[in-house]
Amino acid sequence: MTFAFPDDLDTPALVVDVDRLDRNIQRMAASAQVHGVALRPHAKTHKSVEIVQRQLRAGAVGITVATIGEAEVFAAARVSDVFIAYPVWASAPKAARLRALTQAITLSVGADSAEGVRQLGSALTGTDARVLIELDSGNERTGVRPDEIVELARAIEREGLHLGGVFTHGGHSYAGRDRVAAASADEVGAVSTAVEALEAAGFAVPTR
Repeated sequence: MTFAFPDDLDTPALVVDVDRLDRNIQRMAASAQVHGVALRPHAKTHKSVEIVQRQLRAGAVGITVATIGEAEVFAAARVSDVFIAYPVWASAPKAARLRALTQAITLSVGADSAEGVRQLGSALTGTDARVLIELDSGNERTGVRPDEIVELARAIEREGLHLGGVFTHGGHSYAGRDRVAAASADEVGAVSTAVEALEAAGFAVPTR
């Protein structure tokens, strides 16, 4: 396929094939629906309010972001449900920003340590924010092992926070195409083991 670019187009420039973009968005939304998955695309890949709006219209339940700043931008654009998929260290200035977000949107944040949970407790106790525990499913970057998850869930409970569920990131799949299936199995295994442990300890796990 060839494209006719304007003669006055300066570079570097981002050029988007909108029809192809929409086809990709619709295809992903349809796949999620068929498999009974609540789709929450990660907006760090495009950082575009317009693209997020297209994803939401196609059926996404909300979006995922990497930083508080990204969450603030999309909240200002009236995106109502945002998950910060990173263990947020809610120090004093970040605590105020997180608490302000809970007044505008449905907010979920990640955690992977008791210390991080204590910081979140200072910022978010008394709000409807949800805390999701990050699992290490083999990437060895962030997250707790499945056998450590009940202890962290109890820390969340002690802080008066809402346990929203668990999540993981199989980043070790980036090592090559032959690692994708194994990394996927690692993800499923870690989440399944963690959910079983949490439910056995009396915790509900609404998101996984």
